[in-house]
Amino acid sequence: MNLKYKILAVLAAGIALTACGSSGTPASTPASSAVPASSHVAEESVTEPINLLTWTLDDLDREDTVTFIPAEITSGVQGGNLTAKIFSYDLYKKEDVEKLAVGDQITLHEEGAAWNQFVTVAVESIEKNDQYHLVTINGGMEEQYGLDLKLEDDAYRTMTFDDYPVYYEMGEKTMPLAEDVVLKDSSADPQAEAVETTGADAVAAAINADPDNWTTYNTTLVVQGGKVLEVRRIWVP
Repeated sequence: MNLKYKILAVLAAGIALTACGSSGTPASTPASSAVPASSHVAEESVTEPINLLTWTLDDLDREDTVTFIPAEITSGVQGGNLTAKIFSYDLYKKEDVEKLAVGDQITLHEEGAAWNQFVTVAVESIEKNDQYHLVTINGGMEEQYGLDLKLEDDAYRTMTFDDYPVYYEMGEKTMPLAEDVVLKDSSADPQAEAVETTGADAVAAAINADPDNWTTYNTTLVVQGGKVLEVRRIWVP
């Protein structure tokens, strides 16, 4: 079977973390209620994220999809099951961002919003840095409904001061560890090679031994068929 790989986030080692926390304020005015993702129809005149309402936590149960997803492990591993908050972030087509102009509209999640809390705002100002492939909309993230975007892998993603994406929460999910689950932990220092731990019992013990240091900014889960195949943790300062 050919597996479809859905890469929602692969965090690179060496990204700086300062005072940015994972508990942002939810969007004050949800632009959508909790409706099936398939029922959403994009407005013709609005630039929307390419991953807006395209999946839910139930998609992590699919057997034909391997998903790399940023997560915050909240309750360690109990009885072989890992509980985590699952996150995503907005991605935009390169051509859509590069043709944006004042007077257009763009849809975005604010930091800490839920997956179905998003706003559509007018583009009142736009600055483009072609050398570094950066775009600042409405004064950037320091302003209400401002947005900073960075080109990566032929798509623009949201960006905070620390170069992380602007995360929004998909929800919390409990998943079993696969029997042959692998932990790849390179969090010791910026140059550390990943230390691998294999097997559900050994990985559970490693996670539970350091329960408070599995955050959205350093942790990625690899999931297929509702099971955790890999846990990856990188260094952050």
